[in-house]
Amino acid sequence: PRLGIAGGVIGVILVNSTMPQVVKTSNGRMPKLSPGMWARMCLYITPKAGLLKFAQYGVMRELKLSMDKVISPGASTMLAFGVVGTFFQSIIYNTLISDMYKIHMGVEKPRASLRQLAQGLKPGFVWCFGRESFSMGGGLWLGPIVKQRAQEQLEARGVEVNDKALRFGCGFLSGACTAFGTQWLHNTTLVAGRMAAVGEAHGAPYYTMASLKAGYSELGGRLFYANYPQRMCLIAGAVGLMNMVDIFHRPDLLFVRAFDR
Repeated sequence: PRLGIAGGVIGVILVNSTMPQVVKTSNGRMPKLSPGMWARMCLYITPKAGLLKFAQYGVMRELKLSMDKVISPGASTMLAFGVVGTFFQSIIYNTLISDMYKIHMGVEKPRASLRQLAQGLKPGFVWCFGRESFSMGGGLWLGPIVKQRAQEQLEARGVEVNDKALRFGCGFLSGACTAFGTQWLHNTTLVAGRMAAVGEAHGAPYYTMASLKAGYSELGGRLFYANYPQRMCLIAGAVGLMNMVDIFHRPDLLFVRAFDR
């Protein structure tokens, strides 16, 4: 249930916070969305994003708890989010961008093949790995540390705060900080997704340096903070929610252990 709550809620937030960012980094190719167009895109994209987020957190939990035996919990959290998040987020974001352009241009949407889904991993792969490791992964590592320090200070002053509220608040603050530090990685990844969606040949299929150069050329210094308010809502909210529900609360419940019996 915790994975379902996290995946569903964060999937909805992701779609609604990312769509304006896609428009902003479209370099004029996509105008401001009308309410009708917004609704069409949301109805088509949101179920797909929610299911993928649910799967992402399930796989990430398995990997993180398995790696806890060999490396520190903080490192395993960041590495698990980097590895698993890169796979899922690359597909989610690049599919979202592609779907938005298809709906905007009125192109019929055939069902994506496995090869097309695999192609969706490539644009901005390097930037996506850094973004996932240090934004969500870093936020989930930092959240419990901030919570412990805050709780110590509150207890020293005789202030009582609901544990779940404190978990969410400290997670939200941590996520807001890690989101800002990784905003340039996120914007560069969006540019890479756009370049792939419109079929640009330069830098294909990964667009690693091409997307960085294009992003800085188009946004200048704003590359480091453009789209931050929308993404902050997603990352800070997601870190706060996951810090509160604690999807790692039963480390004894692992799918992979079922095969050891």
